[in-house]
Amino acid sequence: MQKLNFIYSTPKGLSSILPLFELMKNSGWNVELDKVHKHSFRNRKLMKSISNLIVIAYDQPLYRLQNSGWNGEYIYIEHGLSPMKYYTYKYNFFHKSTILFYPGEVFKRKMEVINPNFENGLLGGYPKIDELLTMEIDKSKMCEKYGLDSLKPIILFSPSWGGKRNINAGIHNAKHLKNIDNLIIVPHSADYRLAKKYGAVVPKDSNINQFLHLADIVISDASSVLAEASILKKQVIQMILPSYPGCFPEIDRRKNDSWISDEIIAEEMKTNREQRPFKIPYLNEDWDFGNSSVPQEIDSAIEKSKKTIGQINEKQNYWAEQSCYKPDGKTSHRIMKMIEHFINTGERKQVA
Repeated sequence: MQKLNFIYSTPKGLSSILPLFELMKNSGWNVELDKVHKHSFRNRKLMKSISNLIVIAYDQPLYRLQNSGWNGEYIYIEHGLSPMKYYTYKYNFFHKSTILFYPGEVFKRKMEVINPNFENGLLGGYPKIDELLTMEIDKSKMCEKYGLDSLKPIILFSPSWGGKRNINAGIHNAKHLKNIDNLIIVPHSADYRLAKKYGAVVPKDSNINQFLHLADIVISDASSVLAEASILKKQVIQMILPSYPGCFPEIDRRKNDSWISDEIIAEEMKTNREQRPFKIPYLNEDWDFGNSSVPQEIDSAIEKSKKTIGQINEKQNYWAEQSCYKPDGKTSHRIMKMIEHFINTGERKQVA
């Protein structure tokens, strides 16, 4: 059977491909899991054995390999469920992927607008959801470990990245929650260095699944955590901020490698973010989960959410379904079958 290297460079990239890697390894595939380093000389050993077809969840390890002389093909697994980031399908590498697995229907619609001629996309889902749906936790033990009261509603704040760039982004918004009772904070892996400042928890392998199970109410911003919590039927509160990292109107720091024209970007920048804070780039749709709050009023939003724990609204249900294709615990199995079919036949075939 053809060898596949699973390539990563960040904790979140690892957690996004690890479930698929482990399934394929346990199913008898010839697979290896490798971290690609910034300095090419540290990748020399990998370059001697790497396969011509790899699996990635970020573009940076891809570029590092290519800079080291590798010129094979790659399969792309998305590393989250939020379609709000402007860079999703903005760069050329997305469009050059041998197979691109959409996490959900909304991502497919996004690609159809950006590149209607793209033929290498398949609905795959998000491999990390398999564990989310099947795992069990010891709530009492976790509450004891993190100093929480298991008899009261547990509040999880898990924002997107951006704390290193902006004092009003990412984990820095924990400052609005300092008076919240029974709170646990889990930052994005890019903000782990700031975790101690806010008493946040750094999870193993950037995997927050156990904390999503633990929480009764989940607060976030533009993160895929909102969709993940909604799949578990948890109450979510979406923070309304002036801007979100990686979202318009923030200006892309990359100066090249864009698939999208400057005219389309300019049109997106005209969006009134006060009226549409959750507009999805390139689509006339809003990633609005139906329960939002500005940071200054988050206390009231939490008290309101406590009254409807376990009951989620239609918007939450809709975006859980649209953001994640078939959350049934079989995501990695489907993706494995589609990869196997492609390797054997050269055909990209959708598995329902």
